[in-house]
Amino acid sequence: MKKIIIVEIILALTIFYIIKNIPGYKNTELILRNNTKIERQEPFHNSEEDLFFLRGEQYINKYVKELSNINGIWIGNTYSYDELKVRSSYFNELIAETGVKKENYDKGTGYFIIKSDNEFYSLTEQEVKQKLNINDLKLRSVESYIKKYGEKPIFSDFYQNYLITIRSVKTNLPFYKENVNDENFEKRELNYTILFKNIILVILILNFCSYPYLLKKNKLKIDLEKLMPIIVFFFTDSIVLVLSFFFTKPWDYINNNYIPIYVVFHIIFRNITTALYFVKIEKVLKNFNNISQNDILEKFKRNETIMLEEIKKFLMIKVTLLYLAPLFFTVILSVIGTALMTIFYFFTFLISLLYCFYSFVKIEDNPLNSTFYISVYLLQYIFFIFIILHF
Repeated sequence: MKKIIIVEIILALTIFYIIKNIPGYKNTELILRNNTKIERQEPFHNSEEDLFFLRGEQYINKYVKELSNINGIWIGNTYSYDELKVRSSYFNELIAETGVKKENYDKGTGYFIIKSDNEFYSLTEQEVKQKLNINDLKLRSVESYIKKYGEKPIFSDFYQNYLITIRSVKTNLPFYKENVNDENFEKRELNYTILFKNIILVILILNFCSYPYLLKKNKLKIDLEKLMPIIVFFFTDSIVLVLSFFFTKPWDYINNNYIPIYVVFHIIFRNITTALYFVKIEKVLKNFNNISQNDILEKFKRNETIMLEEIKKFLMIKVTLLYLAPLFFTVILSVIGTALMTIFYFFTFLISLLYCFYSFVKIEDNPLNSTFYISVYLLQYIFFIFIILHF
């Protein structure tokens, strides 16, 4: 039960992180009325939060603290001079450069109302309530509104670096040369990222929600002879990926721009080879059915011997296949001088991952155990992808 609670907590945190942080983009502009808008201003330091600058038709240029939309009417509150000095190093730089004085800046601060036909500034909270005949302003963070209604999205620093890399890769791959410079390139890449995110999220959520249901009828009984190969094979695969780049001779005949495709093929084949191993083991375990259930010692000895031999044998086959198969397909694409559509890699990865999960289900009679194996493998995968993308 403790193992399930720990896995459920990790799954919940992973789901929350993916929803909140992927894809890493944010809207930069929120139109309130005609030329009156709120613009995002990124801080000098990562420790500070973004500020939101209000550019008004009536030349009210202030930083917005909170915002609300009630029946199509925008209501907000702006920062005072003293509040900004504490919050923003940029504002302090501005003060030093332009000599903005407190009494001048604070003119026009306070609450504001922006309707479709008029704008009001420098109001108190009570004046806003009287003008609109309401009791609660329902003010929230500007971020929540600019995320929902904003325009002109930009990627986070991580995704900006990702786009630079992917644009460079696809520019040098013949298939993509004509596509990377059009205005929809970033939008396409964002859609691919969202697609991948949604695929992983659906699998994670299904995995998370299945535990309460399965616990009603099943008891978790971890079989280390099945769980350990899942963990060992996964990290063995990662070592193979790293070591493959030290065997430099094959790369002398391959365009280096195809290295990201090699990594993608490696990810796909690690699913396939892992699945093949467990399908093989499922067939081997059938041999134990001929042994009497009473002869526990004999069954254990045969089990231990056969499983150990199978692991040794398959590790060699898996490592060879995991290195040679991705290399073979990468060489073919490099020689042809082309690349496949990005969507192909997404769906091939998904099919290989589902096949791997199927193998976990096939070798285990208890669906709760199968779900646990899938959780362990999936969480390792997300950790691996996170490292690949960040480093």
